[in-house]
Amino acid sequence: MFMASFNEAFFLGERMRESLKWSSVKVDSEAVDAVLAKNNLPYAIAHILVSRGIDQADKVESFLAPRLAGLSDPFLLPDMAEAVARIWKAKDQNEHILIYGDYDVDGVCSTALLTRMLRRLGMHVDAFIPERIGDGYGVTIHALERALKMHSATLIITVDCGTNSIEALKQANQQGVDVIVTDHHEPTFPYAEALACINPKLGTYSDLTILCGAGVAFKLVHALLKQGRNEDRKEADQVDLREGLDLVALATVADMVPLIKENRILVNNGLKQMKQTVWKGLSALIQLVGDKSAVTSSVCGFQLGPRINAAGRMGSPMKAFDLLMMDNLEVSRKQASILDQLNRDRRNLEKRVYDEAIKQIEAYDVSEKIGIVASSSAWHLGVIGIVAAKVSRYFNRPSILLVEDTDGMCKGSGRGIQGFDLLKALQACESQLKAYGGHRMAAGLSLLASQQDVFSHAFNEACATQLKDKNLIHELIIDAWLDEETLDDLFYQYLVQLAPFGEGFREPIFAISGARLQGVPVVMGGSHLRFKLDWKEQSLSVVAFNFSLDDLPVGCLDVAFTFEENVWKGQSNLQLNVQAMKPAL
Repeated sequence: MFMASFNEAFFLGERMRESLKWSSVKVDSEAVDAVLAKNNLPYAIAHILVSRGIDQADKVESFLAPRLAGLSDPFLLPDMAEAVARIWKAKDQNEHILIYGDYDVDGVCSTALLTRMLRRLGMHVDAFIPERIGDGYGVTIHALERALKMHSATLIITVDCGTNSIEALKQANQQGVDVIVTDHHEPTFPYAEALACINPKLGTYSDLTILCGAGVAFKLVHALLKQGRNEDRKEADQVDLREGLDLVALATVADMVPLIKENRILVNNGLKQMKQTVWKGLSALIQLVGDKSAVTSSVCGFQLGPRINAAGRMGSPMKAFDLLMMDNLEVSRKQASILDQLNRDRRNLEKRVYDEAIKQIEAYDVSEKIGIVASSSAWHLGVIGIVAAKVSRYFNRPSILLVEDTDGMCKGSGRGIQGFDLLKALQACESQLKAYGGHRMAAGLSLLASQQDVFSHAFNEACATQLKDKNLIHELIIDAWLDEETLDDLFYQYLVQLAPFGEGFREPIFAISGARLQGVPVVMGGSHLRFKLDWKEQSLSVVAFNFSLDDLPVGCLDVAFTFEENVWKGQSNLQLNVQAMKPAL
């Protein structure tokens, strides 16, 4: 089943509903009227566009139909010209190139994209992806030595990592290996020395700083083809850049970078490309979870992405890379099934760690903690990032989970909340840490186990300097209260034009007032409801995940929801996916 939205209440449950504050987005009504005057749109859709900065009538068309022609020149990225020249030189001199990736969705997709495209250009290319537990994140000396033993290379191209890998890149240089870094993570200063460091965060073109690793890799391929065609290289004319868009879309959504500006163009067109993907492994994975024609950003984020991630979390990320590189659909289906089973194992393990973490955290007074730190030697390093994200949503507080090893060290993963900079908080705790890195919303770290208590106190203090009580209240943002709108196919088609939804451009939440329950709700799976509502002479189908019969208010209801298409066994219907309910005022 493909669902067009993701219900946060599934994780937050009763805790969220008990303290939930409903807030409505306010906009300039004159700006809405101006958009409506030049565009045939429902009022609620125009309201959302204006509230999200698309407040000029002439910008609406380009936003609703983002075109590849709107992509920026790849040579705007720093060191791009040097990187392109070195790669074409490697091709001309028949050198061996090694793509060095990362174990998450972004890293795997980036590695597959660059490996296939360079091979299509006639280059000798191998790929290496470090293992999460054995090698750790980024280009480490240990992993680099392992990679060069497996693959002799005179040129390494990193994807989704490398900017801050100072010691490892220094060793590569000493061995006579040139390194081109392609990355999007926040640089520390000084950052690693490389022949070229293509990281938009080191450049001056701000629109590109939102790219994920696959987005940067895509830009590199774009630049290679552009330069190749300028030099009349025939091989450059034989590669269709659009064939990589679907992997870029998947990685962009899964890596939770903002779906605005350049990323909106890439994801919108990448989802279209997914319907005719040339990647047999991706096709097999899509078939396993549903139907190509119904792939949305939500499917990428919550169906496809976790299965690719499961390989790196539960074993070797090369299993996911191998799937993407396969040319036989039947073999791909078998490999996709392996990833699916790994994902099932991951979910079971994740649930156990989550339950234990919540129990540990609730053993003390959470209200006195601004920043949460929990630890155990029994937890699996591969799932603590996901669990940290769920814990931070549940308590609406920055959260870090640590795994203690037998060498007296702790490795951890943290997740932030809106209005908070996690990386800045870790910088304030630098004296307690052996290593750390990441960005505003997610980070990894390591420290001595003996420093846990000191770090926990320091992290709480660092969080308190950034966050006030108002930041810790669960808030439900209502994008538009509906009044005269008819919730039918036509309204849904207008809504779909706002997609893709995700980080930085979330799916709109609507609200209606004065709805009445129609008939008896059906309980599904013990924790979900399906029922009908009467509202404005409309009979509306409703699904409410993680709600019980006791959660249904008596009498007329105010309902906050996302509006989605539910596809099941070839049949589809439109439904309200409830985010919250309360008695009507």
